[in-house]
Amino acid sequence: MQQYAQIIINFATATEIDMFFTYKIGPDLAGKVQIGHRVKVPFGMHNALQIGYVIAIMDTIEETHYKVKAITALVDEDPLLAPVQLEIVKFMVSYYGTSFAGSINAVTPPGLTSKPFKNSLDMQEYIVLTEDTLKVQTYLSENAQKKSFLKQKYVIEYLLSHKQIWLKDIESIENISISSVKTLIQNEMIEKIKEEKRATRDAIAQDAFKTLNAEQLSAKNNIIKALKSNQYKTILLEGITGSGKTEVFLYAIKEVIESGGSAIILVPEIALTKQTLERFKERFGNQVALTHSRMTPKERQRLYIKAQKGEISIIIGPRSAVFMPFENLKMIVIDEEHEQSYKSESTPKYHATDVAQMRMQREQGVVLLASATPSIETYYKCLIGTYDKVVLSHRIGNAVLPEVTTVDMRLELRQGNNNVVSHILYEAISNTLRQGKQVMILINRRGHSTFINCRSCGHVIKCSHCDVSMTYHLSSRSLECHHCGKQQEIPDKCPACGSKYIRFFGSGTEKVEEYLDQHFREYGIGRMDLDTTTGKEGHSKILSAFGNKETNLLIGTQMIAKGHDFKEVALVGIISADMSLYMQDFRSNERTFQLLTQAMGRAGRADTKGQVIIQTYNPDHIVLERIKNNQQQLFYEQEIKNRELMGYPPFAHLFTVLITGKDENEVIKTAHALAQYYRHYSQKGKSVFRVIGPSTAVISKLVDEYRWRMIILSKDREKLLIYGKYCIQKFNDTKTTSTIKIQWDIDPENMM
Repeated sequence: MQQYAQIIINFATATEIDMFFTYKIGPDLAGKVQIGHRVKVPFGMHNALQIGYVIAIMDTIEETHYKVKAITALVDEDPLLAPVQLEIVKFMVSYYGTSFAGSINAVTPPGLTSKPFKNSLDMQEYIVLTEDTLKVQTYLSENAQKKSFLKQKYVIEYLLSHKQIWLKDIESIENISISSVKTLIQNEMIEKIKEEKRATRDAIAQDAFKTLNAEQLSAKNNIIKALKSNQYKTILLEGITGSGKTEVFLYAIKEVIESGGSAIILVPEIALTKQTLERFKERFGNQVALTHSRMTPKERQRLYIKAQKGEISIIIGPRSAVFMPFENLKMIVIDEEHEQSYKSESTPKYHATDVAQMRMQREQGVVLLASATPSIETYYKCLIGTYDKVVLSHRIGNAVLPEVTTVDMRLELRQGNNNVVSHILYEAISNTLRQGKQVMILINRRGHSTFINCRSCGHVIKCSHCDVSMTYHLSSRSLECHHCGKQQEIPDKCPACGSKYIRFFGSGTEKVEEYLDQHFREYGIGRMDLDTTTGKEGHSKILSAFGNKETNLLIGTQMIAKGHDFKEVALVGIISADMSLYMQDFRSNERTFQLLTQAMGRAGRADTKGQVIIQTYNPDHIVLERIKNNQQQLFYEQEIKNRELMGYPPFAHLFTVLITGKDENEVIKTAHALAQYYRHYSQKGKSVFRVIGPSTAVISKLVDEYRWRMIILSKDREKLLIYGKYCIQKFNDTKTTSTIKIQWDIDPENMM
């Protein structure tokens, strides 16, 4: 019987070809082609061979407007896409409105080529004596008198008593050399055997688990009860910083592994993966694996195969780890669940939490969201009962929350202190270091000075390609744009008026490092930002040096604020605390509250009471007041009321449209014309869509392209997605916009 396959071409991300194409399965491939296979197919007018993915197999087809061609060949012996991954792909297409090909590219490992993706077995080699014992005895007697034969003789005698030697162990065995082994192989006295490496899983190290306090024990029991119910649940594990959240979900994962399941642990930063990995390896050994973007494609492909074969039980990694092809997945932990890095800003624009929930609904498992500062959306879903919640309200052991002091930098200026560090923070750093303790300083901006300003005419030196100020970097003695990467020399005079009165303003990590190095160099200073962590081991080297007390003062951007557990940190200083409070983003209060609270949580995690000093130009701001007085619940209650009043998430969904192009007038014209389409079809469909804009984007020019945006809000997410895409499609059908790009996103995290 003739069979057919529905195939997605692997590069079909454009709307015109984002569809299923039907191909015949020829007699040579009958019974071999399976759903999930990669295949080679002739495509287009010239029948160029392309790679496609088999999405469905059918016995009959409807009439097509093109000639149905035949699949040429299988690319891989086994299907690359597991059934669970095809379900994820279909979910992403329907929930985010993305293309099939784009979704497939997201769930499959990077670096795939047209060559077979070999599900190769891990092989190991060993040597044994030939079965012809008479031949061996003859060889021994014929060569016994030769001095050069001593090492060969030792190999033979070793094999007579030990039966075999693993090749990887040869160099570690005394008196045995590789050259002797090679000679014996050539003389056919020994044989080299290759066989599949049998992966034996390490036993769980029960003794490595710490004793839980009463709160932790209650939280653990609630989570395990949910796991044993074999029903889908999302649970928020809300615990103040230092309350031992990780230890609780380690126990929960032990329950998963002991019952034969597997788990995925998502972390927001590469910097956190190593520390998390060490804690998991201590308990679960080789059942744990790590994935992240700085691994080579080959490394990630090997990990993909191990997950497919069930050789590992636990994967730790950033958002893309949610796609790992585990079949018996029973738990996904999303650590620091409030972090915006869990939402992809490149196509497909998925959110890892949504994908995790879809997978656990399929498997009847648990999604565990862990955070000291949950997102407003998560907090609200707990309030209305959509999610369950378990709470840890006390730090473990004798640790207590740090004492918080705010410093009004306006007063510092009046007192003649123009330095980046206040008098109070300077004294606190000095005292802490003299006591043998460590200090962390957060300033969420890299570089030395954030802008250069002319005191004569007020001109600010901006990037010629982007509408942002250039940042001065001390290390390179140059100005750099943090958006397009352009670098230029520091001008001797103002480009606008020719004045020599140009000055550096603002502060970044380099400037703080420069100041502290002048005063505390002997204690060892580390800096952790995008400039110092570019290498594969960049994060771990800096954190290891701090953990080993080779450095005792660590300056960094938000990288240092999340999840790190250093017992000797007694002081956290926060510079420019109000930097993010006035951004054009309805989440600015939330983001600031989360960042500062997380940073504060690094202090006093052991017996010594910690201290936090917050430098600000607006100490009376409501967010800083709530942080200082430890009024988290009150902050959330007020923020939720504000969101409801304004009609923002969690009370509505967002669809954002970004219009970009090199001609500013054309961008503005297109933005207003497109807005008319949205307003017209909103009225025509009698649906309640709230259209905000168009207006210039927060960054109005980026890499030589002007940027305008619109925001559309609705309580009905499904209708909003259909409507948002439909208006763009209708606009593109009637308007010529070859020089304009229109991008969109549903439920974005970043409003830039």
